Amino acid sequence: MKKNSRKVLIVTWILVVIVILVVCVVVVMKNNQWFGREEVTKTANGGKADMLADTYEDATENKKSNPDAETKKKIMEELSKGWDYSKVTAVEVKISSNNTDGSESNVVNSEKNGETETMKIPVPVGYTASQIEGENTVDGGFVIYEGSESVTSDNKETAQKERNQWVWVPVYNPSDMYGVDSNGKMCGKLYNFDSNGRTNDNWSEKEGKINITSKTGDREPDLLSSYDKDDYLSRYLSETDKEQLGKELKNTFEKTIESIKKYGGFYIGRYETGGLNGTAKVVKGDTDISSQTWYTMYEKCKALKGENRNVETSMIWGCQWDRTLQWLVDTKTKEYKDVGLDSIDWGNFLNKKLTYTDENGSTKTKNQGSKVWIPSGSSEATKANNIYDMAGNIWDRTLEAYGTDYRRNRGGCYYNINDCIPADYRGSISPDYSGGPSYSNGGIRVSCSTLRSTVS
Repeated sequence: MKKNSRKVLIVTWILVVIVILVVCVVVVMKNNQWFGREEVTKTANGGKADMLADTYEDATENKKSNPDAETKKKIMEELSKGWDYSKVTAVEVKISSNNTDGSESNVVNSEKNGETETMKIPVPVGYTASQIEGENTVDGGFVIYEGSESVTSDNKETAQKERNQWVWVPVYNPSDMYGVDSNGKMCGKLYNFDSNGRTNDNWSEKEGKINITSKTGDREPDLLSSYDKDDYLSRYLSETDKEQLGKELKNTFEKTIESIKKYGGFYIGRYETGGLNGTAKVVKGDTDISSQTWYTMYEKCKALKGENRNVETSMIWGCQWDRTLQWLVDTKTKEYKDVGLDSIDWGNFLNKKLTYTDENGSTKTKNQGSKVWIPSGSSEATKANNIYDMAGNIWDRTLEAYGTDYRRNRGGCYYNINDCIPADYRGSISPDYSGGPSYSNGGIRVSCSTLRSTVS
């Protein structure tokens, strides 16, 4: 009996020791997980977005660019701790909602426990968040207006025609937009779209380093060796030579990416840029939206910020155009086929019939087969997430380089057939060409990749 009792006692003690060891292991694992979360908070802000993106690294590619509402909220909450509040105000914005016509929203439901989910969005000082129904959700296109006066349904029409407007494009995984090559240079990640999704355009990536496949293929940032020379630039750009332009493009791209990493996205011009023969503006109903050289438009875009030192404005980068298209797909506003195969449902193309408002405020019908370019933002048929005319109407110039002679244009125009030139399409034109009555190709889309902590 005594021997049996001893055996039972020994077995009992062994079991107790095992239980204690298991508890210790669990505690250590929890502590390590908590330490990992603390590291996200303590890491420099530039790396914080990338670390937060790793929280859903095991998901699909689409999930990386479009995580669930809870992850979106977490990312923006963490990023907001590092924002420069002398330059921005953090505004709580609904992630999604029902459409204003009463139909169900085409974005993923963002309600939790019966309450609508919100997330922090940075609004630059000197701008105001729209209070208009349909312009105040992240996934539906969050709109800001230049100036401090509130924008409501009461002053909507005046504000849209007179005040510059921008739409927030969220970027939850910045590494989708850029890479760093073996020499430490930041390069844009460009994409081609079709009905099956998107594919890399002229780049690959291995062991964390991007490689540009062809040095004369689609790329950014870069100069055009056939045009961006001192004797040529002196005719078009004030106080800029080849070396200065090269540095400016490089610095602008790097600051754009750093801004996106710091603030979680960028603002895109809501309309095609107008006022090209005077003071540039991004407003509804403008007709002065074409027939300028790339160089003239480049200068106009930089000046669009006016006297506001809290933001920087520039012509849009190709990677920003592609991110915006991907965002339209992520929010289920469009499908891949709508951006990469046939964009007739949301663009002014040759074979598209649509109703629009002309410069005099009259309602007009543009018939199928007629070559008519319409004022900026003048037709609701050309809107996607509160951004107008990304498909058709006027080609949009970009900073993306191609070959030694061309800057890329995107989106097609009014004299194109929709299924030949969808929204993702890349056209090529020399930077000194300004177009004309039969080829009004020189529109621009401005990026307000703003909110920079430093001003160049």
